[in-house]
Amino acid sequence: MISPLQLTNEQIAATLRARMRQQTERRRLQQPIEEVDTLIAECEELLLLGRKRVPLAMEPRLRRIAMHCPESDGQLHAGVTIVHLMDELFTLQEQLLGRRIDRAAYPDPDELE
Repeated sequence: MISPLQLTNEQIAATLRARMRQQTERRRLQQPIEEVDTLIAECEELLLLGRKRVPLAMEPRLRRIAMHCPESDGQLHAGVTIVHLMDELFTLQEQLLGRRIDRAAYPDPDELE
């Protein structure tokens, strides 16, 4: 027979695990959006400085974003014009935000409990 205290502890532990899963999922969705926002801001700064092309030093970051975001279709590259990269980043941002909104509009029924 399970004591009321043990049952309560199990319920608390289950609630904490569920909350941690939700926070991890939320962070997983938010992190790529933040990275894309940062890159867009950096591209804007480069344009203000008069640069025309994306520095090759940004290639590793662009590859990392492309790996974590299947929506990018491998279109993120350094060496292209900044305007071209910004167009790609805005498209990716729109898709990422749409994915986040879709999950919020249609929550997992298990998460409602």
